[in-house]
Amino acid sequence: MKTFFMILRITTGFMLVGGLLILLAIIVMRSAAAFAKESVGAIGYVATLFTSGFTKGTAPRTSGWVASLPQAGLALLFIAMFVTLFLPGTKIFLHVVAAGTALAVVWYARMLLTQPTLEVFCLPILVFWIIYYAMSLSWYAHQPLPPGSGGVIISG
Repeated sequence: MKTFFMILRITTGFMLVGGLLILLAIIVMRSAAAFAKESVGAIGYVATLFTSGFTKGTAPRTSGWVASLPQAGLALLFIAMFVTLFLPGTKIFLHVVAAGTALAVVWYARMLLTQPTLEVFCLPILVFWIIYYAMSLSWYAHQPLPPGSGGVIISG
């Protein structure tokens, strides 16, 4: 059982890193499109400015990186999930991250019903982490007391 738990932790870690890379790729793809659009606008502005003898032209507005608050929140959630792999016995932290995961799953459910986007690829990672969460809670609940503790459980 200890080997299974270790394999689960390693697999969850790889999935979370993969999820962060997927999220980064989505942001880069959207930002690359915005960057290309800005570049075309800037080239058009410079061409208009030069052809008019520096009398006409409206500067293009810039939008920069395209990243929404839910994407940033999801990235922070993935990082928090990754940290839980190194602290599986810290139940308070596990519960806080589980609450964030529940919010993300509700957000995904709403998104699936209204406007499916590329972030849906991250949904299996959330489900897999929930399995890890349940395993972490049950694993440390059934561990024998450390020798010499006198029946007192000391945990973080």
